[in-house]
Amino acid sequence: MKKALTLLPTLIIGFAASVWTGTGESSDPVLADREIPAAIASTCALTPAGEIEACDHPTFSRRWVAKTVRGDLFIVTHERCTGSDCRARLVEKTASAATTLLSFDATFRLREDKGGYPVIESYTGMSATEGAYSRYEWNGNAYARTASRLVYNVDGVECGTREECRRAANEAITHKQVDRAVRIWENVGGVSWI
Repeated sequence: MKKALTLLPTLIIGFAASVWTGTGESSDPVLADREIPAAIASTCALTPAGEIEACDHPTFSRRWVAKTVRGDLFIVTHERCTGSDCRARLVEKTASAATTLLSFDATFRLREDKGGYPVIESYTGMSATEGAYSRYEWNGNAYARTASRLVYNVDGVECGTREECRRAANEAITHKQVDRAVRIWENVGGVSWI
């Protein structure tokens, strides 16, 4: 009887582990190199004549994001990409294949949402003084852009939308920071001061 009681916890843990991992699932989801969608993995450049010039065999960074009813979500980025032209991709790995759900700028935030599909907020720098935030949400079938807003940067600091920058300039005047107010008006409003 004593042997059976000491064996019972081991059996319970073994059963719990097999239920946890299930068929084809693990507690540590992985997206292997061979599973990365072809559109992401092949980065061949075309010459102006339309011929394939060279293929870059990039190294990808993969980060598990969430579990969905269909599989697992991963963020895939090119490890060697630097600068503002880098893209991130949200890839869903199911039992049958891995598919790209969304491609967006690599400066982003994820916000948890119901159903495992996160809300994605990305930032695109358009110039030294302008940028845009885009918000993407899962609609049950695909990701769709649900919001977008243009923001302005003054002296390397974001002051917000045109209206938010106007309020910031007025507040700067109130605090006798005329130089700051003028820089905001010049960069955001296009007002030239002599």
